[in-house]
Amino acid sequence: MDHRKLALLLTLALSTACSLPPVKTGGYVAADGRVFVQPPKYAGQEQGTGVSLVVEPELAVQSENEVHTVTARPFYRLDPYDAQRSHADIRQASYQMASEGWELGLGAGIFTWGVLESYRPVDVMNQIDFVDAIDGSAKLGQPYLEIGHTDESASLRLYYLPYFRERTFPGVDGRLRFASVVNTRDPIFESKLGAWHPSGAARLTFSPGHFDIGLGVFSGYSREPRFVAELTTGRVAPRYDVIQQASADVQWTSGPWAVKAEGFFRLWTLGLRPFGGGGAGLEYTFSDLAGGADLTAVAELFFDTRPIDAPITLFQHDGALGLRLGFNDTSSTEILAGAIVDVVDHATFARLEAGRRFGDHWRATVGGFLFLARDGTIEGSFAHDSYAAARLGYYF
Repeated sequence: MDHRKLALLLTLALSTACSLPPVKTGGYVAADGRVFVQPPKYAGQEQGTGVSLVVEPELAVQSENEVHTVTARPFYRLDPYDAQRSHADIRQASYQMASEGWELGLGAGIFTWGVLESYRPVDVMNQIDFVDAIDGSAKLGQPYLEIGHTDESASLRLYYLPYFRERTFPGVDGRLRFASVVNTRDPIFESKLGAWHPSGAARLTFSPGHFDIGLGVFSGYSREPRFVAELTTGRVAPRYDVIQQASADVQWTSGPWAVKAEGFFRLWTLGLRPFGGGGAGLEYTFSDLAGGADLTAVAELFFDTRPIDAPITLFQHDGALGLRLGFNDTSSTEILAGAIVDVVDHATFARLEAGRRFGDHWRATVGGFLFLARDGTIEGSFAHDSYAAARLGYYF
């Protein structure tokens, strides 16, 4: 091949590459360390003090006219002690099209309903990644098809969810587990279609004046399992029931104040057994303190009227108090402190965490997590699991 042909091919290749949409990168890799204060409570558990590795990169490609977007966000955690905590997931792998107020999305993704800070009772779209975060802040990617329309005053989205994701649970070696090991290999489903029983949902949001309001309906498997004892093994199997749910959430914001509330009414199982739940909260932000910091105080209350044989919840009659201190500096320094207390048996989960960025890519976080509860309660399962934690992450 002569030099002129080679130059022509290189020119064509470069021009093609330059015409491709740019790839945006994000996500992180991190080392998560945990040091448990007490020895484990149950036979078979490891001490659990050690470092796990986490990888969650993100790649996004958007067309030049911003109509088409493809996003991929895989996740993997490698834990040195608990094989169940070592797991992979596709947090997001989606295609989205947006044009003239209309939106189409398909793939796998994460969706959030509700407005409260410490716990969101109406949030039913995604399954919880329990081995990654028992407070529900980590979610598994949900396969979906979405059609939506947005204008200046409101947004309506319809969802078809073709496949159900089962909740993750620690193995026999793991910390932060229940007294009985949950057998995730043999889940029980109320529907004969098993995990392929489809779900559907719709959500309407609008913002009149100082209010932000969301209304939702959902039909499909409950993301909360109840547990069936296996007499031969001593383990328990998760059972997932079909539910029908209607929900509402509202937030009023004016200056430093924010008032929040959300609630749901649910028909549980194919027998349509009714119960409801929800919560309310108040926030106030003290702005521009010494050095330009902001301090936000949060208070929330939760209730739930589910029957005793329904899936368990840790937020049946609880209150939460929290503080968030942001220094508004170039390093994004932040301190979080909070506690959730059962107002009946006084079981308490408390958290203190501080984080700071170093340079353009590194961030360090240190904290402590405290569990106080008596034996014989669900919260008592974690009574020996108070721990100190640290993360060092590199963010792309």
